[in-house]
Amino acid sequence: MSKKNLVAGLDIGSNQVCCVAGVCDEETRISKILSAVSISCDGIKAGAVINIQEAALAIGKAFEEIEKVAGGQIGKVIVALRGNFINSRNSKGVANINYSNREVTEETVENALESARKQIRMDPDQEILQIVPREYILNQQRGIQNPIGMEGTYIEVDVHAFIASSSNIGNINKAMASVGVNCDDRVYGYLAASDILITKEEKELSCLVIDFGGLTTGLVHYVDGIIRHTDEILDGSDYITRDIGHKLRAAYSVSKEIKEKYGAAFIYTDFINEEFEYRAADGRNIKKCNRHELVNTIITPRVDRILYEIKELTEKSNYGDEFLSGGIILTGGGSSLPGLAEAFEKAFNCSVRTGSPNLDKVIGRDEILLNPSYTTAIGAVASNLSNSRFYSEKKSSKIGVVSKISKWFEEVF
Repeated sequence: MSKKNLVAGLDIGSNQVCCVAGVCDEETRISKILSAVSISCDGIKAGAVINIQEAALAIGKAFEEIEKVAGGQIGKVIVALRGNFINSRNSKGVANINYSNREVTEETVENALESARKQIRMDPDQEILQIVPREYILNQQRGIQNPIGMEGTYIEVDVHAFIASSSNIGNINKAMASVGVNCDDRVYGYLAASDILITKEEKELSCLVIDFGGLTTGLVHYVDGIIRHTDEILDGSDYITRDIGHKLRAAYSVSKEIKEKYGAAFIYTDFINEEFEYRAADGRNIKKCNRHELVNTIITPRVDRILYEIKELTEKSNYGDEFLSGGIILTGGGSSLPGLAEAFEKAFNCSVRTGSPNLDKVIGRDEILLNPSYTTAIGAVASNLSNSRFYSEKKSSKIGVVSKISKWFEEVF
């Protein structure tokens, strides 16, 4: 695997940008992650840019760092997007097989996908972010995943499409372009993460991937091996931090430290109660609290609310608890809260595990792969192979991102 042409995955998150860089091997279909960085950013909120200059500064720093650590130039950038400016819907398309041998070709498949695209109704300020074929139907034979080379007279395709606000995408592109970073491809962040976390068996049994982020929590539900439902709630781990701050009257940074050091989803069997001190919002007074009070009166109520919202969404989708034989897979920065897996297990009455990338798709250092904050960006890099059966790495004519960013920094400062 060459380090010269790197593929970067950029995750536009709740209030930060995460970026990873790696190389993709077409022969083994494995992505090797070489470097990763997370940069806090006040210019991004719940996946949307609210300050272009602040967002550009964070993106610029992220790319400067990953190129230096990875030891190569970024040849391709795949951006993972999420947020309430994205919604999903289903569509179907059909195409005739216009060949004497009646063989399905790439062109046939593209014609069917184009037919499905045309059936999707959008507002003027919307565009298609990504289309995912769920199954192909060849002469009424269902459940086909790859029809190329098969014979028939017509083919249908059932797709799950992600629709995004064009203006929100435009703002992200502007922030990137201002530091010389081009967007080569875009993917739906929650889907990119789920693709590298779940096994084929879990997908076939039916499972739910829950990305527990800062300001949002995403859901990707697979039933009988097919993606059936995706959704998002405007709640996440940052709201736990805010609840702690309001209740204890502490600054956000102090509240976050308290959550990470003493927090838990609920009072579980091996829970150890202890008293701790913290600095009040005025920066002078020292106050005291104990873990039992912190968890029982502040954190658990918020976790219960999030669980309720997720259960409500799954029930409305027609694919509820009964379609979770494969269990729940947790990811995202908030998934590291102690007791969270057990809380989901009790609420949904199914197996729950914290996700980690499948090594048949992604390899790299454990400190990167096992950090749930990087999962979506890693998934974006891996999608460079999974989104195309005929991917071949192209020689990049771009100058390195570092040199572009350094020039931008000089102009700004």
